[in-house]
Amino acid sequence: MGKISSALKKISLALSCAFSFSYASQLKSDEYVAFVPSVAYDFNSTEIAVEIKAFVYEKEGRPFFNDILAAFIGANIEDLEAKQKERFYERSALFKIDYEGGKEFATRFNNKSVYKMPTTKDGKSEAIVKIQKPNKLSKLINFEVDKPKYPKNVEKGYAVYASSEGVAAIFDIDDTIKDSNVLDKKALLANTFFNEYKAVDGAKEIFESIKSLDNPSFHYVSASPAQLYPALKEFFDKEGFPIGSFHLRDATDFGDFVADKERLMEHKRNAIEKLFKAYPKRRFILVGDSGENDPEVYAEFNKKYPDRVIKVIIHNITNENKESARFKDITNLTFY
Repeated sequence: MGKISSALKKISLALSCAFSFSYASQLKSDEYVAFVPSVAYDFNSTEIAVEIKAFVYEKEGRPFFNDILAAFIGANIEDLEAKQKERFYERSALFKIDYEGGKEFATRFNNKSVYKMPTTKDGKSEAIVKIQKPNKLSKLINFEVDKPKYPKNVEKGYAVYASSEGVAAIFDIDDTIKDSNVLDKKALLANTFFNEYKAVDGAKEIFESIKSLDNPSFHYVSASPAQLYPALKEFFDKEGFPIGSFHLRDATDFGDFVADKERLMEHKRNAIEKLFKAYPKRRFILVGDSGENDPEVYAEFNKKYPDRVIKVIIHNITNENKESARFKDITNLTFY
């Protein structure tokens, strides 16, 4: 796999999804805006801070891309079953796009407030905007592109609001919620692109136990590329998992498809730290698995915020015991 990964990175310029421009321009008819759900939280007594993560892109065919990706996974497209082939084309679709830099647009909320987003860089535009707190707050703060010239190309977005106090549950996804087999990289990729997503045994019971706690909120922090969000959302909706914010890894260049350990850990650290800062009064439950780096990352936060991390729950796929060095800095640890 190392040789294939190296080869893919060498040709990533040909498959590049990132373009930058020195000027700003409006959206075109063949360009799309997509949002990934993030967080909304109390800024003060009258305002809510809403995080918006948007991507502007143009669809590309790239007929050779699927063959390269399939070869990387270790499969031949023609050998796939019909349903596997259908899933593969759907889940790989957002890896075959050009991210559009230098694009200008604004977002509009249900209360009619309009906010100009930062000009896209490598297709990404992120902002934290402050809106007046509605008289009746709902869990979802909805927004959309303001006055889009091409509305069929523009999806609506939302942020998940959680009040200042309560319990925040941070979940990893692969082998924590979704059965992925992260210990076998080829199996992981096959499960990601070909196979039906299945819930990990015991995951639903973890969710049910947290739902009964004080004003819970749910946040999904994963090293999965953001391009897999549509497939993950479909899986979450099908299984009835709680609505929550998604904090997935940016991989706007195909060379970033396979990231090294340090980059994966850094992504999780940064995403979790932002959640702790967004909700300074909330207590946290951290849920992950022992397959990769969740115990190490969670131990860091357990040590940094000992009064705020009230429980760490680990899906123990490596069959370790609690005396393992990986768990020595974690208090109130539970396996499933």
